[in-house]
Amino acid sequence: MSDLRGRALIESRFGKLGSGQQSVLIGDEEYDLETLLARMDLGFEDSWPIDVQAVSENCFCVRYYDGQDQRIVAHEFDASFAFVAETRGHIAEWIGDEAYYDWFRSMARRPPIPGADV
Repeated sequence: MSDLRGRALIESRFGKLGSGQQSVLIGDEEYDLETLLARMDLGFEDSWPIDVQAVSENCFCVRYYDGQDQRIVAHEFDASFAFVAETRGHIAEWIGDEAYYDWFRSMARRPPIPGADV
């Protein structure tokens, strides 16, 4: 069993944040990130899409920032949009503790997410 967690697990399985695509072909239909998150009820107010990728022929992963939990989420699902697995890592694992606490003190709405157009 792997001891990897958070950022290490997410990036070992799916690559660096932002290295995925902005859309994915599922069956005969192409879904952009916003549509995909809405389809899976993950498009809540304080979430921001990062990327999506096909993991295998029938498995996909969409990554997004969950502002409420302050975590990067790798949400795996199948071609019928059924949940498969989820991995989360705190945003401080990407931006560093000092940057996280600086952002938190300044009460910025959105932290810098590597790979995201801000």
